[in-house]
This record gives sequence, structure tokens and C-alpha cells, in this order.
Amino acid sequence: MSWWSLLINVVGVSVEPLEQLAQQTPVSGAAASTADTLRLFTQKMLDSLYNFASSFAVTQAQMTLNPNETFVPSSCILKWYENFQRRMSQNPNFWKN
Repeated sequence: MSWWSLLINVVGVSVEPLEQLAQQTPVSGAAASTADTLRLFTQKMLDSLYNFASSFAVTQAQMTLNPNETFVPSSCILKWYENFQRRMSQNPNFWKN
């Protein structure tokens, strides 16, 4: 008989009342907190918006007259981006107000 045939795997299942589970402390680092997840999502969303808007950027010389089109200076998008980042870092729940 080889050594690996002596290995035994055991799986345990425990049924506990919800009240008892609510009092347990999760394993450190097991999952990101909601605030961290929200912060990461908003950072990715901000990056995506800025990159998307920037992909349409043209210089003033490249602009053509189009009365049906509204132009927003990229500096306005950048300012919004920076303000949103700052507010998220100060209070991840600011948007709930």
C-alpha cells in the first residue's frame, strides 16, 4: 500500500442558527469591505468615463461647425473627475445625500 492511499479527506457541514452566524467575525481578508468595493468601482467608472470622453477629443482647429452638437471642454470633465475622486476619498457615502 502506498502512502497516498492512506490520505483521507473529511468535509464537515455545520447547521447553525442565523443569530449565531451574525455574531461570528469573518476571517481577516476573506472579502473586501463594501466601502472598498464601492471605492474601487467608482475609480474604475471614473477612469472609464474620462477615457471614453477623451477618445473623442479634438483640438479647436479640428472642430467643425455643427449646430446639433454640444461640446464640453475636456478640462470640465477632468475637474469633475478630480472632484469626484476627492469626495469619494473623504466620504465613500457622499452620494447617498
